[in-house]
Amino acid sequence: MGSKFYAGHCKHFEVQLFSKRKILLAGIEPSAQGLISTFLITMGWTCTAAATQETAHIALQREPFDAVLIDLGASAAKAEQAILKTKQIRPSLADRMLVICSGSVEREMRELIERHDLIPVFQEGLLQHLWVTLQDLVAPSRSHEITPRGAQIARMIFDSRQSPPAAGIRGLASGVRQIAYQYKQATIDVAFSCAEGPGRMLLAGQVLDGEKKSKNDDLSVLLVDGSGTLARTVTNQFGEFQMEFEPTDDLSLEIRLGERSWVSLPLGKMNCSRKLRPSLRSAGN
Repeated sequence: MGSKFYAGHCKHFEVQLFSKRKILLAGIEPSAQGLISTFLITMGWTCTAAATQETAHIALQREPFDAVLIDLGASAAKAEQAILKTKQIRPSLADRMLVICSGSVEREMRELIERHDLIPVFQEGLLQHLWVTLQDLVAPSRSHEITPRGAQIARMIFDSRQSPPAAGIRGLASGVRQIAYQYKQATIDVAFSCAEGPGRMLLAGQVLDGEKKSKNDDLSVLLVDGSGTLARTVTNQFGEFQMEFEPTDDLSLEIRLGERSWVSLPLGKMNCSRKLRPSLRSAGN
């Protein structure tokens, strides 16, 4: 995992430049954790190891860190909880979160990395990759070169509760609330109605992206709130999607428009009014 690099190249780095840097190692397998800790301590970093998410969060509450290295494990849901909790405790680490990845990353985990702007370091050649990444992460000029890669906020251009339909917006069915968003060349049209289950709602939408033309299929669509991902689906060949959900506060849709290109649609708090009826049945997959 990089022991040859560790043995033969440590002497070539200027350790003194990073003598006061601190990193948290969270949930990393013991043998790998030992190798990483030994390497980074030799390079002038201070390492704190946490075997579980709970102990990692305690460490984050007690002291600041310059970076955190996390092994996401096999569960995307648990990994997302750890990422959200880390950002909540230490917002300053939002763009300083490194994650260990294998050569082939499953779709849900890849999306998690993109949405939260995590920095992957790969198991093959781990020490080399980790060191180069850390050097770039703490470089004085980095703050002037950061390019946003996480979800960008779309602009709301229409809400049926506030104004009549605008030109180009599809007509409303009875009892449906419609919201439209614009992001660059993409227009995302979303409609809501009551589902059959008590307190549940139906969401149906369509991505219309002039740049993609007819290639708006298989785009990941996630419904999220502050606690994580509530539901997920993908668009069909027409860019349409549909899901059923239970309303919570601070809902958002996150849609993957391209590689490392995510757009966030703030929905706010949704309520199922008695005036709404379940009339969305044709859109979606």
